[in-house]
Amino acid sequence: MKNFTKALSLVLALSVVGCGIESSKNLLVPKSVIPKEEFSEKPKDFEAFNPKVDILFVIDSSGSMDSAQQNLSRNAFQFADAISKVSLLDYHIGVLTTDMNDCRDNCGKLQGFPAFLQKSTPDFVGLLSRRMQVGTDGSASEEMFGPVVAALSSPLDTTTNAGFYRQDAFLAVIFITDAKDQSRYSPQELLQFLRSKKVDPNRVLAYGVIRTLAEEKSCESSEDLDSKLEDFLASVANGDRTQKNILSLCAPDYGMKLAEFAKDIVKRTAGSVKLTRVPNAKTIKVSYGTQVIPNDPVKGWVYQPSTNSILLSEGIEWVDQGPNVGLSIDFEVIDVKD
Repeated sequence: MKNFTKALSLVLALSVVGCGIESSKNLLVPKSVIPKEEFSEKPKDFEAFNPKVDILFVIDSSGSMDSAQQNLSRNAFQFADAISKVSLLDYHIGVLTTDMNDCRDNCGKLQGFPAFLQKSTPDFVGLLSRRMQVGTDGSASEEMFGPVVAALSSPLDTTTNAGFYRQDAFLAVIFITDAKDQSRYSPQELLQFLRSKKVDPNRVLAYGVIRTLAEEKSCESSEDLDSKLEDFLASVANGDRTQKNILSLCAPDYGMKLAEFAKDIVKRTAGSVKLTRVPNAKTIKVSYGTQVIPNDPVKGWVYQPSTNSILLSEGIEWVDQGPNVGLSIDFEVIDVKD
């Protein structure tokens, strides 16, 4: 009986000590408290924007184009400066000729080395300027559509021209010629081909520095014209019958006005961001790397509810953040009930 009492006393003593230890733990190690500001009534969303565009210059290399090519070459810096204004825009620029006679070597081949230029290319402006002078010993049967199809098709797209075309990028084609297209492709066939390369047909853009049918008599040349090129330029996402995507080859300042094409490309490819969810506009924050972009219609961004998009101003003073840095858009989501 005495031994049982001692054992019972020992058990009770250990129980009291154990409770004391547990109590001490509770006092010494309080439960973690998550700061209130880490909570949000609505989930946060985040979108990254990395705009890309592949630009193809298709330049007439026939005997009548010497002065036109010199005009282009002198003003290459105008185009280069405008396309480089938005440092987050990732661009590739390639140059083709209209000569499709010698298809063993040159048909659809991007001119020069490296095959295409990008913003990290040393002496970018100088190389672009020299490439715009493609020479005037090309075929008199100029083809504008054929070289584009060849450049973006097998085998060139995976060999000589490899790396230029990116499926997730916009594609902008700029034709520079005083003649009609003499390829076997119709405007509809070229458009269908280019759209087949893109999930979104609105990512196909085209521009022209050409002689139009309306100015055939006032802008004289030994070359014949038809409506093929104009029909194609009117059919793309940035085209219409007002011909805002066309410059006259006979205008002495068309070289300088190439900057207008570059600005339009920038606006269409890097000027707006379509959001996938509806934001609480008051919570939107936009940044480019370490640069905070202000909510300002002149030097920053604005939110457009009708399209659920962030519109970026041309007046943003971009601070280059180096390669592979995109625009970050952070916001709280508004729950849209059906």
